[in-house]
Amino acid sequence: MGQRTNNVKFLLRQRGDKRKNRVGQACVKKYQGERIMIFGYIDYVITGDSFTKFFRRIMSKKLPVSKMCEKNGKLTLRMPAEHCKALERLCNELGLEYTATKRHGSFVLAKRFFGRGGLVIGTAAVMLSCFYLSNVVVRFDILSDDENIRKGVMSVLKEEGVETGTYIPSIDLIVTERALKQKVEGISWAGITRKGDTLIIDVIETEGDTKRESNRYPSNLVACENGVIEKVEVYDGQLKIPVGSGVTKGDIVVGGEIITSKSSWIDGKENVETKTSYARSKGKILGTFERTVTFTQPFEDKAEKTTGKRDTKRFFTVFDADIPLFFSKPEGYWKNEQRYSPLSLFGLEMPFGITTCELEEYKFSQDTLTEQQALDAVHEKAYLYEENFLSDYEIKDRQVEDNVTENGVTATVTYTLYGELCREVEFFIKK
Repeated sequence: MGQRTNNVKFLLRQRGDKRKNRVGQACVKKYQGERIMIFGYIDYVITGDSFTKFFRRIMSKKLPVSKMCEKNGKLTLRMPAEHCKALERLCNELGLEYTATKRHGSFVLAKRFFGRGGLVIGTAAVMLSCFYLSNVVVRFDILSDDENIRKGVMSVLKEEGVETGTYIPSIDLIVTERALKQKVEGISWAGITRKGDTLIIDVIETEGDTKRESNRYPSNLVACENGVIEKVEVYDGQLKIPVGSGVTKGDIVVGGEIITSKSSWIDGKENVETKTSYARSKGKILGTFERTVTFTQPFEDKAEKTTGKRDTKRFFTVFDADIPLFFSKPEGYWKNEQRYSPLSLFGLEMPFGITTCELEEYKFSQDTLTEQQALDAVHEKAYLYEENFLSDYEIKDRQVEDNVTENGVTATVTYTLYGELCREVEFFIKK
C-alpha cells in the first residue's frame, strides 16, 4: 500500500515537471491572447538560467504578455507600454537581464512628438489661434437689399459695441436685437444668429412707406397725369374732384385739409360754424390717361461681344483685403464672376480663404445696321420699357409712329393707360 502511494506521488511530480517544461519550451503560443494596447507596446528579449519563477510570477500578477517564446536560452515577449515598468521590476527581482528591442504604437509617436519643443509650441499656437478666431466676429451678413437699412444696422451694432474682432460669447444677443428693433427705421423685427465667425442679422422690413407715415404732416392726393377719373376709393381725406371729371397734372383730387360746417338758428338768424381738421389723405384714384414715349436707334451701333477667351484669377482674402496670387493683370475688357471659399482647420472656418474670379473677355464692335434691323431694335426697346415701367398699368391702346432719318430710326409710341392717377404729397399747416 505504501509503495503504491509513493508511485502515485512520483507520477504527479512527473506530470507537474512536464507541465512546467511545456510552458518553458520554444513556442509561439500567446499568453492570454492578443490584448488591446492603447499606448503602444514594446518587444523585450530576456536572458537567464531559468524562467520557471518568471512564468509563475507573470501568471500571479496577471501581466498581459503576448507573443512569448523561449529559444536557445532567450525569452522574447511583447508587453503593453503601460505595464513595462512592472515587467522590468520583476526581471530585476529575479536577476534576469532584459533588453527592449523595439517600440510600437502611439507611445513612440507621443515620445517623438513631445521631444520636439518647437513642434509642440507651433501646434498649440495654431490650435489656440483657430479657437480664438472662430470665436471673434469677422464678417456681418445682413439679410436685406435696402442700403439704408444695412447702414442703419451697422451703425446700431457699432453703438452696442459689436464690431469686427468682438469676442462673440461676450455679445448679449437679446439686448442687441432689441436695440436694432428700436433704433433702425424701416424694420419691424431683427434676429441675430451665428455661423462660425460670421454674425447673420435677419430683419423683417415694414410694409409700405412707414418712414413717411411715422411723421405727423398732413398730405394731399395730387394728380400726376392728365386724365379722366373713373374709380375712386377714399380711405381718409376729403374728395375734391368727383368721378368722371378730367384732371390735369398737379390738381388736388383728395385734400388733407377737411373743412366742415355746422349751421344753427339763433333768434331767427342762421349761425354757421366752420371747423378745419387735417389728415393724411389715403385712397385709390384710378383713371385713364395717355403717355407718349420716343425711342431711338442709330444705324451705327456699338455692340458688346464676347471673344470666347476665358481666364481664372485667384486672390488670398484676409478679412476685407484681397492679395493677388498672380503676377500679370489681364488686359482688355472682362466680365467677372466671383466666388469665395473660406479655409477651415479642424472643422473651424477661418477668417481667410481663396476668392476665385472667373473671367470672360469681351470687346466692343461697331456694327452698321440695316433699316429693318434698326426698326427691330427700336421696337425691342419699346417692349422692354413696357415690361419694366408699365407693368402696374393696363395698356388699353398703343399707337406707334416710326420715322427713318439719315442717322437712324425713331419710334414714337402713344400709350392709353388705365391705373393710378395720383400720388401723395405732404404740406405744412399755416399757423
